[in-house]
Parts: sequence; structure tokens; C-alpha cells
Amino acid sequence: MALARALSRPAPKRTGGMVPLFLGMVVLGIAVVFAGGGVVAGGTASATLAALAADLPEVSRFEQLRFAQPTVVYDRTGTIELARFQAERRDVVTFEEVPELVLDATIAVEDRSFWSNEGYDPNAIASAVADLVSGGGDRGGGSTITQQFVRSPQVGLLPTHVLTPGSDTLLRKGKEIIQAANLTEFVTEAYGPEEGKERIVTAYLNQIFYGHSAYGIAAAADVYFGKEMAELTSAEAALLAGLPQSPSTLDPYRFAEEDESGRLIVPTCGSDPEPGCENVPPIVRRDFILRSLADGFGRWTTLTDAQLEAALDEPVVLIGEQPIVFKAPHFVWAMKADLDLLLSDREPAETGGYRIITTLDMEAQSLGEKFIEAATILPQMDAVDYDQAIEARNLGQDREWIDPLRGMGIHNGAMSALDYKTGDILAYVGSAGYYREDIASEKFDPKFDVAAGFRQPGSAFKPVLYATAFDERALTPGSLLLDVTTSFAEEWQPKNADLEERGPVRVREALKYSLNVPAIRAIDRVGPDAVGQASARAGMNFLRGPNHIAEGGLASAIGTVEVRLVELTAAYGALGNSGVVTAPRTILEVQDENGATIFQANEPVTNRVWSPQAAWLTADILKDNTDPAENIIWGPNFELNNGPDGAYRPAAVKTGTTNDIRDLTTYGLLPLPNDPAEPALAIGVWLGNSDHEPPTVGDAEIFGTQGPGQVWRAFLREYMDGKPVADFERPDKGLVESTIDAWSGGTPGEWTRATEREWFITGTEPGSRNAIDEPGLLYRQACGGRWFVDPLQAERDDAPDQWRTDVRSWTERARRGTGIR
Repeated sequence: MALARALSRPAPKRTGGMVPLFLGMVVLGIAVVFAGGGVVAGGTASATLAALAADLPEVSRFEQLRFAQPTVVYDRTGTIELARFQAERRDVVTFEEVPELVLDATIAVEDRSFWSNEGYDPNAIASAVADLVSGGGDRGGGSTITQQFVRSPQVGLLPTHVLTPGSDTLLRKGKEIIQAANLTEFVTEAYGPEEGKERIVTAYLNQIFYGHSAYGIAAAADVYFGKEMAELTSAEAALLAGLPQSPSTLDPYRFAEEDESGRLIVPTCGSDPEPGCENVPPIVRRDFILRSLADGFGRWTTLTDAQLEAALDEPVVLIGEQPIVFKAPHFVWAMKADLDLLLSDREPAETGGYRIITTLDMEAQSLGEKFIEAATILPQMDAVDYDQAIEARNLGQDREWIDPLRGMGIHNGAMSALDYKTGDILAYVGSAGYYREDIASEKFDPKFDVAAGFRQPGSAFKPVLYATAFDERALTPGSLLLDVTTSFAEEWQPKNADLEERGPVRVREALKYSLNVPAIRAIDRVGPDAVGQASARAGMNFLRGPNHIAEGGLASAIGTVEVRLVELTAAYGALGNSGVVTAPRTILEVQDENGATIFQANEPVTNRVWSPQAAWLTADILKDNTDPAENIIWGPNFELNNGPDGAYRPAAVKTGTTNDIRDLTTYGLLPLPNDPAEPALAIGVWLGNSDHEPPTVGDAEIFGTQGPGQVWRAFLREYMDGKPVADFERPDKGLVESTIDAWSGGTPGEWTRATEREWFITGTEPGSRNAIDEPGLLYRQACGGRWFVDPLQAERDDAPDQWRTDVRSWTERARRGTGIR
């Protein structure tokens, strides 16, 4: 990108012209050798020159020269680098960015006449030709910086047939000389002799290979010393300048040794070597360059005797191999899949030099990583390390929920947090620690991305079911469902997490307290097909395709069908967004190597899943789970009092735990913020083991609230601390509040012992023309006119006989004093 900017000035069209007469004389000498070898049959120097120049590419290609450059990925602010994708390790620089010391060191060893020559050095060429004629072979001498540059295959200024192994060396050398002269002439005409030379040496310093995947001087400074170019000492600049001659032979890492402090040191003899001390090859070449600078071969740099001595005595300390470490690595790889689609008709990310602004919020990401680690890795530590980790990570106030996880055998976790207005993924934690290979095991696979994998959501899927039932006019929050042990299939009698039976319950209670049997009866009412269709509208994918929910049948109600964490998190967001889901996204902007925007995230991609009324009713029920006044069981565990001055913060939440405790989840959301600039948060958390094995001990109820639930709460406690609060705004139209029988849910009557107020989609409330809940559904009148409870009245008329038998069985148990809520 920097080079493209440096070459952006238009240049005049090349008009050609003869190379200097001396070049013709040199070529004539080469022609003699060619003729002696049978390459050219006679002819003059000019004829030889014409033959050599015949298939040379136009040097005007220099204007379009570009290098493979890394794509750099940033967070949403564009200031925090997350990752780099690169086929070659290269940072393109401009001439102004290259220190004079670096220029002098390179030119002193590679091409001392660079600033004045015509692209070739006649004396060096004559010497090289003499070597070839005498049978000494091609020792690589005689090549100026310009010649080295034009013969680079990546530059494309020489025909490929002369660059392939086994091609004629003299033929390549002749074309190289001519093209170097042509290029020098071209840039001189275009920019003048000084700037023309600057452009050639800049391109050279960006292109040349320094070893260890480092292309260009800027990458070399980082690979060997971990420094910017401007930070290099004279000794370091000289060592780097010597490497391009033979990066493998002169590789300083080959000769480096660890000292007592663990530093990688290349041994040197210094300015006053001991008898018998011999420097290793890269130091020999370094010292030659330093002495050349002291002898006045630098244009800007001349080392004094004291400076030379200090440079010769300076220890060579290498930075060592630097593993590539991404920030938010699972997010980066998820984003990369999206990026590859965006760039499908462009140069790939590994070479295109793009600048990517992602959706990631590093504050949110850091908190997510912190609390996932706290719930998974920290509890596995021994007591001393655990205490130290708690203190180092400032988790003192979280010990009350982390301590109970010790010994539970939960090794992995994942989390996603997104803005459900825009779909921006703000935090994405794919495992408990991407780089924690040191503790990897069957139970903890650090590299696998759980956020993109399929896991059972358990009861966390129930809001999808109930919101769909409201829209399908199958149920209302006041509808009556039976919570009694029922044989729904052969050898399948699902239980609630607490193993209790509560008998007749209304939907609000059934969802609030996450009752399994009523949920199964709810999906029986609405139908698995309708729930599957709503899931598809919400953007959820399933292992066995779009019909997986329908194929799962009644069991789908309690979250037995695997979903992706990110997709279910987005679906929860629809509950706060008037029933509209926003597709998750990872990229805000893509800029090309010149800084031009080639992609800008515009309007979010949305789809209606539920009506605003059904979405609000579901969120209103889930909101009770964070309010101790409404839910005395879970409210204290999820209550958030982190608004301004400690104000209560409304939030909706639902936990999920599979029957065998293999997957532990919590999903929830905050209301739409009053300030549209603030994100509308939906968060999903998963805890479990990579091998799908359940934790070693514990019970489902504790896990559901104290594991992922507390990660969810701690994240919001920190991320939203002190920020304004909002509430779930009820739709202006389409809802009505009605008085209902507290037990049966229908219109109150003479059987009613207590009433409650409940919200309904307009037209479905008790007493309306399309009322869903029958009045007095739970009651039957005895001969004497007395009303009594008969749960069988609440069973659907066409229910299987076994279901009706199970209801009668529960009624008998209830009369004996068991099973009564």
C-alpha cells in the first residue's frame, strides 16, 4: 500500500532510446563468449543488443508494481490490531520511512555506485564476465541493486524462460543488464535522477528476501530484532543489510546460542578479538559493512572510530521465533470465512493488503474471555494457584459463584454477545482458551470453535417454542398446561429438573420456572412444524437440516435438537427487537491497499420471526427471572443492580441444561436502549466438555444458575456498569390486559377463588370472540352445585388414552398429599 502511494504520480510514456555506448561494448564482450559457446553466430554488438532486448517486458510495468501484502484485521474502533493474514511476511514502506543508516548499510555492501550508475556497474560486470570466460562460474558478483531487483521473478521485468533453473546464465545476465539500464532510464525521465533512484531502492528494500519468511527490510527488522526500522542500531542495520546475499547461509539464528538469561546471542569476536577467534559468517559480513561505513562508503553515514568499535563490540541479541498470536482468534477465523466470500472476485486476503474493520468490541471480548476462563480453567487449578489467579484477575466478588465450580469437572466454555439491532458480534469466545495447548485434553479442545458448533440448548430453547405458540394462537400466557408425569412415548417419561410435579400451571409459570412437561404439551398444541419454521426464520440451522425440529417431535420442546450458540443468541435478540431477527455480522468495512473502501456494512439484514406482540409477551415473562419480586427462586441469582446509582436493570434470561448435564447454557437480552448509539445486547453462554461427557458431580439446577448463568450475569455487571437502564417497551397496539381466573386462566366465574391480571394478544383474551382459553377449564360442578378441581378437564379431548391415565394417576397422588404445588 505504501509503495502504491509512492508510485501514484503519473509518469511520461517511455519513448525508448539507446543505452550508453559502454553498455554496447560490454555486451560485445558477452557476445564473444556467446559465440564461442555457439549461442550467437557472429554479428555486431548492436545486433547482439537487439537480440537480447527482443523479448524484454516494458519497464513501464514498474508503475503498476505491487507486492503481496498482509491483510490487517482491527476491532470496531480501527485502532486495535486483531490479526494479520499473509502469504509473505512483509510491511511495505516508503523511501521517507527508511532510515538513512539502513540505506547506507545496504548500498555499501550491495552497490556502492548505486546513486551514480546507470543501473549496472561496468567494472563489476567486466570482472564477472572474466570469471565466466575463465571458467570460474557465476559467483553472483557484478549485480547492482537495480539488476537484482529486475531479475526478481515477482517483479516481472525479465522473461520467465531466463529465470527458470537450468537456463543460460549469460543470456539471463545480458537481459538483466539491459533491463536494469532501461529501468534506470525510465525512472530518470519520469522523476529525475534523484527521485528515480529513490524509487528503485525503495522497491528493492520492499521486495528482497531476508530469510524466515521476511520480505522487505521492515519485516526483517521485526523478525530478527523485534524492532521498527528507526530503532535499529548500526550493528543491527549492518547485519540485516548482509542477509539478502544468502539468507540461509548467513541466517544468524543458525549460530545463535542461549545465554544464562535465556537471550538468543550470536557469538562475535568484537573489535579486539582473542587469538584464534573466528567470527561466524553473518558476523563476518556485518563487520565488513560496518568498516565500509567507517571508510566513507555511506552517503549519509560515516562511523567514527569510537562508533565502529562500539558497533563491533555490540552483542547480537535476536528476538527469537515469534509465534503468530491473534486477539479473539475464534472470532478472527469466523470473520475470515465471511471475508473470503466478500473477496471472492478479488485478490485473496493473504496477499491483498486489505484493512478490515470488524464488529468486535475488545472491552466486551476481554470480559467474555475473563469470565469463561473463570468458570472453566480456574476451578481446575490447585488451591494456591487458584487463589493467586482469583486475585490477579480481580475476581474477588465472583468467588461466591466460582468456588462451587471447583471439582465439578467443567473444562470448556463459549460465549457470544451481539447487538441485536445491527447484528454486530461484539464478543465471540469459542473456547476457554485458544492458545492453552498446555492444558488440552479430551475434555478441553482449545482450537475447536464451540460458538460455531452444534450443542443442545436444553430449556433455553423454550422461548422459541412459546413465542411461536402465541403467534400461532395455540396458547396465551394465561393458558393452562398440565405438569404431571406423562408417558409421551414408550419408556419416555420426562421429568422437571427438580423432579417435582406441579399439576395445572399457566404458561407464564411454566416458562418462568422452566417446567419440562408443560413445554412438551405446548409443542403438542402448536406443532413441531410451526416451531421448526419459526426457527428457520430466526436463522437457525440444524445438524439434520431444516426439518430437524419436526423430526425431533415432542422432545424438541426441551432443547434436544442441537443449535449454534451464535444463532440462538440472535434469535433471543428478536424477542427485544419487536420479533425481528438481525443476521449476525462480523465486518464493518474493508479497505483496499490504497485505503479506498471496497465494502461498507450498510443496513442490517433482518427477517421477521414473530409478531411484536408475541415477542414482547415472551420477553416479559423472561424478565421475571431477573426480578426477585417476581421469581424468588432465580431472581436473586440474575438480578442486576448496576444502573446509575445502583438502579435495577431489567433483563430477560433463560437457562438451559440437558437431562444428562452435558450442555449447560444461559441466553438472555437487555431491552432496546434509549440511546440508539448504545448496543442492544443479546448474550449466549455455554459450559461443558469437549468430549460431550457430563461433569463429574453436581445437579442440573445448580449448574443452570451457578455456571453459565453467573458468567452471563458477571459479563453484564461489568460491561453495563453505570450505563442508563431501559425496559422492554410494550407495543402500542395489539395487546390487551385482562382479568383471569388465577388457577385455570380463563374468564373468572362462580368457580373462581382468586384472579390475576395477564396480557394477551388482542382477540385471544378470555371472553373475546377468538378466545383461546376456555372458562372454568379446570373445574367441574358436583351434584350439589359445589365446584371442584378436576385436572382431567384440562387435558385435550383427543389426547392419547395413556395421557389421560397419567393425569388421573397424578390426581390420586395429589389427593394423598403428594405432587401438590
